[in-house]
Amino acid sequence: MELSVFDLSKHLGVVPNTIERWIRQGKLPVSQKGARYRFDTKELEKWASKHNIRLNFSDKDAIQKDIKSVIPLSAAVQNGGIFFDIQGTDVNSVLKSAIGKITNIPDDFKTDLLDRLIEREKALSTGIGNGIAIPHPREQLGYLTEPLVSICFLENPVDYKALDNQPVSVLFFILCPELKMHLHLLSALSFCLRDNQFTNFLKSRPDPIALIEKIEILQKANPI
Repeated sequence: MELSVFDLSKHLGVVPNTIERWIRQGKLPVSQKGARYRFDTKELEKWASKHNIRLNFSDKDAIQKDIKSVIPLSAAVQNGGIFFDIQGTDVNSVLKSAIGKITNIPDDFKTDLLDRLIEREKALSTGIGNGIAIPHPREQLGYLTEPLVSICFLENPVDYKALDNQPVSVLFFILCPELKMHLHLLSALSFCLRDNQFTNFLKSRPDPIALIEKIEILQKANPI
């Protein structure tokens, strides 16, 4: 089976421009028919396997079953990581610095993710108030093998055009391969952030182990 640039962009959860850039850089197995690029699915699956990317065209339903329908917020945080002293003086620069730290996002996909997050912030800030923002792309990232929540503490607060007009110092990235998981993790995170003790705890820039333990305690009080 063959795919077009548009088809492949939908499977991976990246914009077509990213696919075209990878073609120019020689990073994808591709053939050209006239003015159109075409991709062989078997060659793409080999490429995805080599780069530890989720991509399978033979049984889409089986893929969805491989991803747990529910994963605890604490487990997603362990997948995504907790990072400190993120550099930057504005929204775009702190997003770029933070994405650079997230090891579970393949390097070739980071530029695309940054573009998507910046586009999302231009449309509507994800700054929710109290010094916190929850960056996430509009569309899910089909190439991820598991959901990630990365917590990033900024070296210096930045103007994020948040709801309360207060500068933001903590970013919670929610990055998922499917919408159902995104909504679940967003709900679980929102529950934690409604707890004043938890938000005050964040201001102390806690040790990662202590932070995950705190999330686990709150999870037990909200078994969704």
